[in-house]
Amino acid sequence: MAAELPSPPFIDVPGIANFRGIGGHVDPGLIYRSADPTKASKAGLEKMSKECVESPPRDVRTEADIRESRSVMTLANARATTQPRSDLQHYLGIRVVFDLRSAPEIKRDGPEWAGVAVEDADVFEAYGIQREWVPVFAEKDYGPEQLAKLSSVHKVRLDGLRRRVPRHLEVRRAAYAKIFRHLAQPRPRPILVHCTAGKDRTGVLVALLLLLAGAPDTDIAREYALTDLGLAGLKPLFKERLLKNPALGGDEEGVDNMISSKPENMSATIEMIKEDFGGAERYVTEYCGLSEGEIKLLRQNITEGALQ
Repeated sequence: MAAELPSPPFIDVPGIANFRGIGGHVDPGLIYRSADPTKASKAGLEKMSKECVESPPRDVRTEADIRESRSVMTLANARATTQPRSDLQHYLGIRVVFDLRSAPEIKRDGPEWAGVAVEDADVFEAYGIQREWVPVFAEKDYGPEQLAKLSSVHKVRLDGLRRRVPRHLEVRRAAYAKIFRHLAQPRPRPILVHCTAGKDRTGVLVALLLLLAGAPDTDIAREYALTDLGLAGLKPLFKERLLKNPALGGDEEGVDNMISSKPENMSATIEMIKEDFGGAERYVTEYCGLSEGEIKLLRQNITEGALQ
């Protein structure tokens, strides 16, 4: 991970891009997000799996410091005196990895799994981490490059993410429901949620969780936009591959737009969740089937220990 990435929320896990917590509105040790983690080094897998045996640093912040940290972007750029850097460098104790990728993505990105059933493509078991394959679309490639092709990237502008999200939420609600139910059980163990880039599918799931946690829409949009920092090292590769595709017409502006994580894209997505689905809580109850009691426990679990 590039040294200039702010910590928090980014965490240096060797071999994994865009690895971070999801902001101060939720328990900082419960939910993590990232790009594809299956190429993590041994050190990265150990950092993910081992549990911290040391007590976390004492919070020495003043009331003014705490108020200052309420913004996700303030949290992302906090000094060590506000949130000690060592607090995010210990082992993470992750016990479940939720993989939102499709079968074609897994097979393409992991040639070592040729001939292996997708649900068995697991590098985590040896480290005591359970892998749950919960694809948003099981048999369609929805990685960044393929999405660009499907969307005629040179015509896509700010509403690209918003146009895709309703189908994601309607068709694959079972994928998100499994994650919600894990977080709605008593004392849920820490999780990592990822897709290929850790951008849109992961971003929508995180947005729903942050809405349930009561985070302001602007903070959710800013959290999504942090992906531009997390993927900075991979963007040149994405762009090079996309521009080689003749169907995209060599449109650099369109390609840049597709691989970016603009806050206004997430703002439009949040608006859609409210207008089309009646908000996050209604989506989780009516579409994902969680009970009021489960939602209450989920909300309690994810906000306990939050910085806000």
